[in-house]
Amino acid sequence: MKTTLEIAILIKKQIEGIITSEETKELRKWAQEDPENELFLKEVLSNDNVFDDVLAYMEFRQQLGDTWISNFKQNTSEKILRGQKKENKGFRLRWIGYAAAILIAFLAYQFFYVNDRTSPSEQFDLAKVEPGTNKAELTLSDGHKISLRADKDGISGDQHLTYSDGTPLFSLDKEKLSKMTANIVVPCGGKYQVTLPDGTKVWLNSSSKLTYPLVFQEDKRVVRLEGEAYFEVDRIIRNGEKKKFIVQTQDQNIEVTGTEFNVSAYDDDKRTVTTLVNGAITILSGNRRMAMRPNEQATLSEKGIVKKNVDVQHFIAWKNDKFLFYETGLTDVMRAISRWYNIEVIFPEQVPSTFLYGEIGRDKKLVEVLRLLEKSGVKFKAELKGSHPKLIILP
Repeated sequence: MKTTLEIAILIKKQIEGIITSEETKELRKWAQEDPENELFLKEVLSNDNVFDDVLAYMEFRQQLGDTWISNFKQNTSEKILRGQKKENKGFRLRWIGYAAAILIAFLAYQFFYVNDRTSPSEQFDLAKVEPGTNKAELTLSDGHKISLRADKDGISGDQHLTYSDGTPLFSLDKEKLSKMTANIVVPCGGKYQVTLPDGTKVWLNSSSKLTYPLVFQEDKRVVRLEGEAYFEVDRIIRNGEKKKFIVQTQDQNIEVTGTEFNVSAYDDDKRTVTTLVNGAITILSGNRRMAMRPNEQATLSEKGIVKKNVDVQHFIAWKNDKFLFYETGLTDVMRAISRWYNIEVIFPEQVPSTFLYGEIGRDKKLVEVLRLLEKSGVKFKAELKGSHPKLIILP
């Protein structure tokens, strides 16, 4: 069910003539849910007096003050009232308050959604923030740089690089191949998949970078990760021995032969979290060595390395395009949102000790995810400084 604010925004778009066909369907669906909704929508779109006030607001909103807003509330209500026939007075009055509430809600959104009345240049409509998409840049050690297509979900190959569906991407000189490396960088608001030369599949999350050779060494396979990735490592046996696959991060190495696991090694997290789905891995950090079994998670920080049992689905949901929170701290939740929606999140000095629960698709708009957080008592405001939106968490 659409909120009052969402309906107000759709009505605004209808009046401005910029509503999409999908949004028109949503507005019509809302109107058909209740006869009072239908009647209200008809009045707002056909009543010249109300229409004029809304247009005036949109035209002069940068110059409006509290007095005008107060007058608008009263004038809008009075004009709707005057437009009704007296014989239906009892029925009309039931929806007058709701009608005015929708228009007022839109005004309140424009002027007060950002705490302490930010200036018009600082106002930002969170409804504009779209979810992340397939987005990445591939850089080869010979200098070639390629912006990967958003309508493709991954790349594969060695000498002949292609998109996952077989579409040609780039061909390399075989003689130079053994010395070349590739960097694939996924920015904020992006994701991408890579199939390595040995057949290993890697899913890269937002704000991540994977460096790998286009030809692996005979005795081992080594890649380097910054950020977060999910690995499905192919098992390879050479001369009767398993060929190791090693994932290097800033603080540790992970040795595997054939397995599935997730690694989160973002710089701003100040920790590296490794979650094993199946198979077996060994974590090496300094003189520390830790073996892991499925459904175990190791967290490496300046305090040391700690291992525990977990429900792995909570930590690999992003790979399946979901946010899945279960006893997840507010800081971790907001960092995930910041990376996926490419929006800066600012925390107060004392971060609220809130633990969140819930599941929502990563294909949803930011406002839908924030609505889930609001149900848990999280308070925030939005600002636009320069060209980049910011989400400020309130104490």
